[in-house]
Amino acid sequence: MFLMEDNFQLDEFQSCAISYARKNYSVIVSAPTGAGKTLIAEYIIEDCIRNGEGVVYTAPIKALSNQKFRDLSKKYPGKVGLLTGDISINPRAEIMIMTTEIFRNAILTEPQRFKTRTWIIFDEIHYLDDIERGTVWEETIILLPKHMRLLALSATLPNIDEFISWLNSVHNFPIKKVVERIRPVPLNLRAQCDNRIFQNIKELQASGLLHKKTRKKSYTAAHIKYNRLSTLITHLSDCSLLPCIYFSFSRKKCEEFAGEICGFNFLTKEQSDKLLNTFKALVAKFDIGDDPNINLLYPLIKNGIAYHHAGLLPALKETIERLFSTGLLKMIFATETFALGINMPAKTVVFDAIYKYYGRSFHYLKTRDFYQMAGRAGRRNIDKQGYIYLRIRPFRYDFPDIEKILYGKYEPITSQLRSCYATILNLYRIMQEKLYDIYPRSFHFYQANQFRKKEAFQLLKRKVLLLKEMDYITEDGISSKGILASKVYSFELQIGQLYESGFLDGLDELGLFKTICSLVYEPRKNEQKAQISKKTKRIKRDLKGFIEAIHREERKFQIYPISKRFYFDISEAARAWYEGYDFYKLYKFCYADEGEILRYFRMTIQVLKEVRSSEVIKAPLASTINNCLKKVNRGIINAENQLRREI
Repeated sequence: MFLMEDNFQLDEFQSCAISYARKNYSVIVSAPTGAGKTLIAEYIIEDCIRNGEGVVYTAPIKALSNQKFRDLSKKYPGKVGLLTGDISINPRAEIMIMTTEIFRNAILTEPQRFKTRTWIIFDEIHYLDDIERGTVWEETIILLPKHMRLLALSATLPNIDEFISWLNSVHNFPIKKVVERIRPVPLNLRAQCDNRIFQNIKELQASGLLHKKTRKKSYTAAHIKYNRLSTLITHLSDCSLLPCIYFSFSRKKCEEFAGEICGFNFLTKEQSDKLLNTFKALVAKFDIGDDPNINLLYPLIKNGIAYHHAGLLPALKETIERLFSTGLLKMIFATETFALGINMPAKTVVFDAIYKYYGRSFHYLKTRDFYQMAGRAGRRNIDKQGYIYLRIRPFRYDFPDIEKILYGKYEPITSQLRSCYATILNLYRIMQEKLYDIYPRSFHFYQANQFRKKEAFQLLKRKVLLLKEMDYITEDGISSKGILASKVYSFELQIGQLYESGFLDGLDELGLFKTICSLVYEPRKNEQKAQISKKTKRIKRDLKGFIEAIHREERKFQIYPISKRFYFDISEAARAWYEGYDFYKLYKFCYADEGEILRYFRMTIQVLKEVRSSEVIKAPLASTINNCLKKVNRGIINAENQLRREI
């Protein structure tokens, strides 16, 4: 039984996109968040299943890949597979869910795996603009097997014509664009300022509270009122504007805000009992009853309140998401990741601030980012409009700053191409010196001026020269350490040098686990340093020498950013986990959140598996890795077991 009924009424843009796909075109769809882009992907998947063809579905982050796997597995039992690096389930299935990184790696090293797959679906294609991940998307499109058509979905593609023009130069199928600009549920923009509620932005502008350089004489510091959260929450409740997603860019504040309004109760006794029973059932199903957040969340959920951020365990985030989807959870305080891909609409969205940390410094929100989050307001077929509230401090902003966010044009997507060493090594293995022919096919080359083109091309050449200087590439081709490095994206030179020196071979299981943990871990800004043991200090001293030597070579060849340093902030937590400690006791050994510890342990396991998969690894090291994995890939850290449990 297929999921699409004959009498199902499609929107015009959905119908148009599906029609193009069925006529052998590749398709790019740009439509507002909540407009129903995912339905187009589901039709294509349906067609592939019906026609006995394979399809690949990529997402930018593992959480979205996992979610899509769960959703599609319910519709197509046994026909869905998942590959995310630390998870491999049913890898030959008709519908293959992959992170974009894994797909890019696979088409470089095992292109024959995709012979029977006719479609690639790129969800959130605007990630090509992401500083960290954008390169992967661009490389994937350039290297895409010629027989595969693509469906690209995005809420924000203002320069779609430029993007399609480039795609036409590298892609094997003609491309059709489908653009939908009208939101199915319009947005009503409001604000809280001076502890007053403004029904629209013009009213706020007229108040005289927005000019940050000059303060009205009648407004002294004593006259300015603090924006009370209770004032806003009371207003939302009284005006029947719940459920609400309250976005804060701070994990800590998400928890603090939820605690601050714990005195509010948005539920009847019957609703509260129903929500708590669902919460308890999910906690039991996912086996997360020992998570310290459960006790913190229980009294909040009882009243229809919760928080959600990246520091929580994935299973707990999944629990909160499922509770929110019931409609009984009325207030959720969340970081911006809650806006990405997850279908969690609300009636109202609140912005705690209109600026955020963008990698190196704080900036006003991009219009694109604002509407990615704002797009969660307004439930299709339920609400006539969605409501957006900005919490504004008096005299902190000039109106043009706010106006630019709310009414400015979406920022165009721009190439962030910066090929990593592993990609270069894999391309060199296939193409040798012809790998330089790849760059002129890139979106970066298409967009850049002559100077930037020359700069990017020279950087590519310098990276190749460094790889030759350090013997990753030799006259005979790719060396043994080059073969290993080509498997380990993002950590190529560190792993390559540790392998060549014999350092990896000299480590025991625990030392190996701590070393790779220190390689993948990235401390958060202003994070408190954890204490480390004498043994760890010795490893730290040795690894410092390795990374400094790598950095000297990179600086010599003017390659920036330089390779990642080793950080030992969760090393003692790694030791405790290896020795059999309960996961929920690891907080004693570091300052990372539970969700971060889990994520970095899983990343470590992924890197260990990548090292083990290389044909150059000798039996003793492979055995050490296997024994290490048996010790550490257990319980809540075992991503595959957890996901199977969730299904």
